[in-house]
Amino acid sequence: MSETFNTDEKVKRLVEKAFNESLDNYTVDILNATKIGENYMGSVHNVKIKRNDKEEDDIKFHLFAKMAPHEGCHRNTSPIRAMYECEIHSYENIFPELVKFQKDKNVAIFQPFAKSYASSLEMGAEALLMDDMKMKNFKLIDHRAKLDLQHATLIMREIGKFHALSFAIRDQRPELFKYLENNCRDIFYSNDKMSSTLHKAVTNIGTAIVKSYDTSSRNAKEVESLQNFIKNLPSVLNSVLSLDNAGKYAVINHGDLEIRNILFRYNDAAEPHIPTDLCLLDWQLTRLGSPALDILFFIFICTEKELRDNHYNRLIVEYYESLATFLRQLGSDPQILFPYEILLEHLKKLSAFGLYNAIWIVSLNMREICDVPDTSTIKNEDLYVQSLSVVPKRGYVERVRDIISDLIKYDYDF
Repeated sequence: MSETFNTDEKVKRLVEKAFNESLDNYTVDILNATKIGENYMGSVHNVKIKRNDKEEDDIKFHLFAKMAPHEGCHRNTSPIRAMYECEIHSYENIFPELVKFQKDKNVAIFQPFAKSYASSLEMGAEALLMDDMKMKNFKLIDHRAKLDLQHATLIMREIGKFHALSFAIRDQRPELFKYLENNCRDIFYSNDKMSSTLHKAVTNIGTAIVKSYDTSSRNAKEVESLQNFIKNLPSVLNSVLSLDNAGKYAVINHGDLEIRNILFRYNDAAEPHIPTDLCLLDWQLTRLGSPALDILFFIFICTEKELRDNHYNRLIVEYYESLATFLRQLGSDPQILFPYEILLEHLKKLSAFGLYNAIWIVSLNMREICDVPDTSTIKNEDLYVQSLSVVPKRGYVERVRDIISDLIKYDYDF
């Protein structure tokens, strides 16, 4: 850590801002909250606050501080500031309006995000202070383990409800939707340095996967499709992210639906392993786009072939039925705003987004701990590309080839 950057001091200033009082009468304990490979775009810390005149275990608040990386090299290779601006905008401007809209409609409040207490846009020290949802019995699960149907189903249902809010607001409060979409344009893939880095890494890994196939004719379709995908990467990504593809069906996307960004709660004592609630973290890539983008991102990064073979269609139906049910509760007609046939059309024409992200993100997720890059030490784009171009030794190539096989089976255009 830089000698001139004091994380504890930055966090304490954020706490003072949140509660508008001095910390002279409080003890603030700040502990690192993540392990290697759990967070690439910052550092996160557990923050415990208690009064000095109270008993040792009388904690006033359990909070969670998320701090932007301050190292110049890392900030020069990723759109760090824009990502924190995006997340802060989500917590301070988007989420309160989503909650208020639901209250006005007198429905049970759907709120799959933590409460935010304070934020900072100080250059080089961007940060958020939020509820520590783990103290409310939410848990992370192993992002390297196989995802089961129960967890996948809950995620699909909750994504559907989240997207339904955008459709309802666009339908009933167009001026509010216009306000919400401000600062909801893509800031990650459209960033020149980030897109250049990702294109090179995806090309490197994709080329290695092409070489992994044998020369038998039974693999010809997969090889040809992957080669064409790699050859046309920039135009492919620009096309799928174009708002022209979403049109009147554009909604606010989470943008980064990885398992590492989802907390689960298990409130059914009779079935303690089945999740009942979730909380979504890391809203740094929130953007306007087709609902299919969130679905494709989640399914092809987080599920494996066995689950898709048995339940892919069911998961899509679960998503849509959840979206449609919530839309009706909010007072809008899903058949008018987002017909099921349009969802299937978008999944087909935007499927390249799922493959693109699976190639580099699944690579990160399946690495041995010793191979997880320390992003704070990256000095330039070439090293960044190198850090993202590792092909994990166990199971990775087969997993991506399974994705390619499934995309062809579903007749998806990638």
